[in-house]
Amino acid sequence: MRFNLATVQLSLTENVELNYEKLARTLEELKENSLVLLPEMFFCGFDYERLEEFALLSGYIIEKLKLTSKEKNLLICGTVPEKTDEGIRNTAVLIDKGKVIGKRSKIKLFQPFEEDKHFIPGEENPVFETRFGRVGILICFELRFTDMVLDLKKQGIDILLVPAQWGYARREHLRVLSQARAIELQSYVVVSDTWGEFKGTKFAGQSGIYSPWGEVLEFSETGDIYLEAEADLSYVKKVRESIPVEIK
Repeated sequence: MRFNLATVQLSLTENVELNYEKLARTLEELKENSLVLLPEMFFCGFDYERLEEFALLSGYIIEKLKLTSKEKNLLICGTVPEKTDEGIRNTAVLIDKGKVIGKRSKIKLFQPFEEDKHFIPGEENPVFETRFGRVGILICFELRFTDMVLDLKKQGIDILLVPAQWGYARREHLRVLSQARAIELQSYVVVSDTWGEFKGTKFAGQSGIYSPWGEVLEFSETGDIYLEAEADLSYVKKVRESIPVEIK
């Protein structure tokens, strides 16, 4: 089964409308029938002073993405601040053909960025059955946690999605870990990060698409861009048969 993988890399501003307009223009350029990954907190960034406001806005943003998803036959994934009865979660949403087919909230909150003071953690690390295969999601900081990676490996995934806002000072960590996780999982890995500076923090870029063999299919450190690569689930099977490292 062959299909198109895409990742969007953006620089964010404090103007939510401008952020979304830029994203919408990018989505219009993508090939139809693609799996598309957006950065972590893609429309608002980590603007804690306005987090409550943005959490209320998330539903409207999701509705707009549902329309685009339906029009272009896209599976779109990105994270938004989600208001719940317990508090605000950093939640990845999977939208396919105009419908939300799955959610998964960030478990490992990045304390140096004070995420733990503003969000409540998620609890589950599920795998999603999609028309593009079995998909796992690790949100930014979670890419560092081997136990979470191995949990996804045991569940069996074809594609790992990594929406991120990864700091520039740790940019090499993101690049190395992304490629290493592709080799470790023997799956496709798609990384979408922000770049440039937002509210005094410089972000890494380093968005990319990696093959189950660990090949760098697409990569960019800077620029408001999208990257695309063809994926083939039969290649996942081929790699796993050539080097069997299944966890039982």
